[in-house]
Amino acid sequence: MKSKFLHFISMFVTSSFLMAQAPANQEVISIPSGTSNAGLLETTINGDVDASGDRLNPNRIYLLEPGLHFMYSAINVTNDTGTIKIHGSTVGKKPVVVPYVNAGVAPGSSMITSSLELKNLHIQGRNDQGGTTGGYFFQVTGNDRSIHVEDCLVEYPQRFIKAQAVPQGLTMTFKNNYFRDMFVSGQQWAGNVIDAKGVPVESFIFENNTVSNAGCPVLLQNQVVKYALINHNTFVNTSTFWNLNPYFYEAYITNNLFYNANMMGEDYNYLMSNPGQVSFPIMAFAPISLDGNASTSAIPADMLNASGDALVAPYNDVANYKIYVADNIYHNESSLDSYYDGDYNTIATNPISYLKWHGVDGPHDVNVPANWMAARETNLFANNASWVEENNILNQDPQLATVALSTAESVELAIKLRKWYSVPDESRTEDVSSIMFGDFDANTIPGAETEDGDGITKFSDLIEDFSIASSFVSNIDGHAIGALHWTNQIDSYDSAQALASIQSAYSSTLSVVDVIDSDNITSLVTFPNPFGNNFNIKFNITSKSDVKVSLYTITGAKVATFVNDTLNSGSHQLNFDTTTLREGLYLCKIEAGQYTKTFKVIKSE
Repeated sequence: MKSKFLHFISMFVTSSFLMAQAPANQEVISIPSGTSNAGLLETTINGDVDASGDRLNPNRIYLLEPGLHFMYSAINVTNDTGTIKIHGSTVGKKPVVVPYVNAGVAPGSSMITSSLELKNLHIQGRNDQGGTTGGYFFQVTGNDRSIHVEDCLVEYPQRFIKAQAVPQGLTMTFKNNYFRDMFVSGQQWAGNVIDAKGVPVESFIFENNTVSNAGCPVLLQNQVVKYALINHNTFVNTSTFWNLNPYFYEAYITNNLFYNANMMGEDYNYLMSNPGQVSFPIMAFAPISLDGNASTSAIPADMLNASGDALVAPYNDVANYKIYVADNIYHNESSLDSYYDGDYNTIATNPISYLKWHGVDGPHDVNVPANWMAARETNLFANNASWVEENNILNQDPQLATVALSTAESVELAIKLRKWYSVPDESRTEDVSSIMFGDFDANTIPGAETEDGDGITKFSDLIEDFSIASSFVSNIDGHAIGALHWTNQIDSYDSAQALASIQSAYSSTLSVVDVIDSDNITSLVTFPNPFGNNFNIKFNITSKSDVKVSLYTITGAKVATFVNDTLNSGSHQLNFDTTTLREGLYLCKIEAGQYTKTFKVIKSE
C-alpha cells in the first residue's frame, strides 16, 4: 500500500467510536478493513463490555478481514476469565494492522489483562510516522495467562510482547511467525519478541519462527522455565544474546539455525552479571538456585517446599533435569571478522568496552565470537546422563540464500556496537538501514518480492530467503534445519509428530550404560521413555533363565524390584505400575542368569 495513500486516511475516517455490530453472544465477529473503518479494531474489542465493564464475550474471536486496519488508540481490556483473540482471515492476504497518528496522537501500548491469542496477522510495529507504540506493542498482565502467537508477520517493533507482570502460571507459544527487523532501538537489550523477565514460566514453545536483526529476542532472565521446546527456528543477526539465561528444567533445543548470534560479544560487565560469573555462550544453562540467582518469586510454586526456601524433588537435583540440545547450526559470517579481530581499535585484537556496570573502568576486552558452550555447560552435560548434546554443526557455513550482513554493512554495525560499549573515540553516525531486510517504512506494505505492495500470504513471498543448503538436514526428523516456512516442507510439518520425534531421539540416547555380556538378552526395548504411570520392558532371552528387573536412583539406591522369577526362553513383555515413583532419572537393571544390563530411564508426569 503506497505511503501517499496512508496519509489521506484521516480525510475518510468516521467517528472513532465506531464499533462492529454483532449479537451479544456471537463468538466470531468480523471487522472490515479500510479507511472508513479506521479505529474499528480497538473500539470493537474495548467496547465488548456490559454496563458494569465486564466482558460480554470473554473468548470471542475478532476476525480481521483482508486489507489494512488502522489503529488510532490502544486496546485496553480486563478479561480475567477468557482470552482476547485477534485472528486474521485466512482467505487472501494477511490482514495488516497499522498504528496511525490521528490528530497528533499515536496509539500507545495495548494493555491486555487477559490471555492473548494472535493468528495470521501482519502487524506493523511502528506507527505511520516512525514512532513506537509505548515501547511494547502488547503488555499482558495478571495470573495464569496464556500467550499464543501463530502465523504472524511482525515488522520492526521496538519490543513486541511484555509479560513481566504475570507472577504465576505463564504459558507461551510462538509458532510459524516471522519477527522482522527488530533492532530499532538505541538500547542493546531491546528488539524482543517476548520480554517475560523475572517471572516463573510453566511452558515456553518457540517453533518454526524466524527472527531477524534483533537485540535480545527471547528476554527470559533470572527465572525458571519448567518446560521448553525451541525447535526449527532461524535467528539471523542477533546483536546480543538470543536468550538471557533462564533456568530450564526440561528443555528440547533442536534443529535451530543461529546465524550471526550475539554479534556484540561479551565484556566484563556481562560476565559479572551471569550466574556463577562464567562466560555466556550460545547454549547457556545453569542449575536452578535460590541463592541470589533465581528468586522464589521466579520459580513455579510446585517446585518449592511449603516455606518456599528450598527446591523439592525432583527439581533439587540437576541429574533429574531433561536437557536435549541437538541438530542445531551455529555460524558467523566472515563479514564480521573485522569487528571480531579488533580492527576498529588500536589497543587490542578484539573489540573493547568502556561500560562500567560493576564499578570497574574500561577498557574491557570483549569476547567474540560467542562460544557454543562454556565450562559450566560442558561440565553439566559431561556429568549428568540426562543432559544430552549431539549432532550440532559448528563453524560450517550453511549457505544462507540471502546475504545476512555484507562487509559494508558490518562497518556500520560496528559503529553501533562500539557506541553501545561506550567507546569514547567512536564519534561516527551509523547507517544501519541497509541491514534491514524490509524497507523500514511503516507506510509501505510488503508484497510478493516487493516492499511496496499490498500484503503477503506466506513469508516466502518476501524479498529475503533464509533457506539453507539442502545438505543440512536434521537427524531427528529429516527436515531442513532452521525455520521451515522458507521451504515447502512447512506444508507437511506436524507439530505433534515433531515433538514425538524429538522425544524419541532423546530417549534413544538413554541407552545401555553397563553391559557385561548381551548374548543371553536380545532385542531389548524399554517404552515409553520417558514414562508416566506405566513402564514396559520387552526382551528376548535365548535360554530359560532366572530374571530379575530392578529400579535404582541415579545414586544407586534401590527403589523397586519389578520381577524376580524364572522365565522360559523366548520373547517377554513386562508391564510395571510406576504411579508411586517420583519424577526423575533412574537406572533400570535387568539380570538374566549371569548376564546384566543397566539402562537409564526417566519418570515424567
